[in-house]
Amino acid sequence: MTKETGYAGFEAKPHEIGVNAEALKQKSALYGVQCAAIGGSIREAIDYAYIAGSHIVRSGVDKKETQKWVEYAAERNIIIVVHNHLANKKNPAGAVETREDLLRCLDERPGVYACPDTGHLALCGSDPVQTIRDLGERCRYIHLKDIYPDAVGKRHAAREKFCELGTGALDIAGVLGALQDIRYAGWIMVERDNRVEDYVQSAKNMRQVLQQFGL
Repeated sequence: MTKETGYAGFEAKPHEIGVNAEALKQKSALYGVQCAAIGGSIREAIDYAYIAGSHIVRSGVDKKETQKWVEYAAERNIIIVVHNHLANKKNPAGAVETREDLLRCLDERPGVYACPDTGHLALCGSDPVQTIRDLGERCRYIHLKDIYPDAVGKRHAAREKFCELGTGALDIAGVLGALQDIRYAGWIMVERDNRVEDYVQSAKNMRQVLQQFGL
């Protein structure tokens, strides 16, 4: 679906993708797409990414083991990024939710970088544009996600929160401008957390939004 909908790359998790790392690498080459990042538990993700040919791992890191995993990843030409996300049953304590959480997390983990999620930042009341500017060169990957206007700052609202890129409250121009200002040259991963009936068409629609901004 990545190629069909106009995107150059995708993110995967080993336990969800359904194929081993070598098979993923071969299939990616066959279809002319790239595995931009691997998410999951730290060792599994790094080992999988190394074989699959991905250079970004999105994972949490115990601050006491930061140096160990940063070095382990670097030996394989991989960087580790931390992703902000609303606390849930999987990470009820110590969740990285807000701009402040993300900055503090990086300060406590030298050598680890950030993957700001614009939708979850807005949901938690943080400004995605300012967060990107504050991260500066520590922003090495990004999840571009839109949010319904009445969900901004309403992290505990029991409703659908995220929407198709370009139809919600996200300041896309501001986000892209901030990325340009910090000289960001990495992947921009478009996300929509909730599934819709025609997800392929939705992905195409979001790709068209990026094209309007010259991407």
